[in-house]
Amino acid sequence: MMKLKYKGRTFTNGRSLANAMTRDFNQEVERKLRQAASSSGLRVRKTHKGLEVEGDAANMDRFYKRLGR
Repeated sequence: MMKLKYKGRTFTNGRSLANAMTRDFNQEVERKLRQAASSSGLRVRKTHKGLEVEGDAANMDRFYKRLGR
């Protein structure tokens, strides 16, 4: 049996490891998106479609520049 450790957890099943990695990746992307939006003066809402960013055009330009970093 093969055991792999990822962020302190031991996995013996490849599917559960993949699920954990996917979940961590999605959380990190959402965190970075929310940080870029809040520092640009925009509002982020979580809807059934995903994340929606709202604000005026000038702040949206700042937001897009921050995402590029």
